[in-house]
Amino acid sequence: MPPSVTDSTEAYGLLPSSTDLQNLVSSVVTEYVATATAAPPIWTNIRASACEICDRDWVPLTYHHLIPKQIHGKAPKRHWHDEWRLNGVAWLFRACHSFVNRIASDEELAKDLWTVDLLMERENVRA
Repeated sequence: MPPSVTDSTEAYGLLPSSTDLQNLVSSVVTEYVATATAAPPIWTNIRASACEICDRDWVPLTYHHLIPKQIHGKAPKRHWHDEWRLNGVAWLFRACHSFVNRIASDEELAKDLWTVDLLMERENVRA
């Protein structure tokens, strides 16, 4: 670490000593390395070969979080879902994915449309 960095952190009172800076940088780097080298999420191992709504198999697929990520903090607290269910995904064609995100709010998707089967029960999805 260049001396100017440690001098600046001490001069501005950001950290009391240069050893604190070393500890801070070390913990950040350790966390980054752990995240960057972690195994991929489980849903990458269950990739579908066709869109789970329209069955197109010749188009690129995207993964749709069945319980929107913006609701992940709220869903277990409100007892909508157990935490293990939060990372469920459906593999969808981009147009189907965009359509699903438009037909309902994140809360409605999380509470009422959290499986492909529940999505398919809606008349506007089947059509």
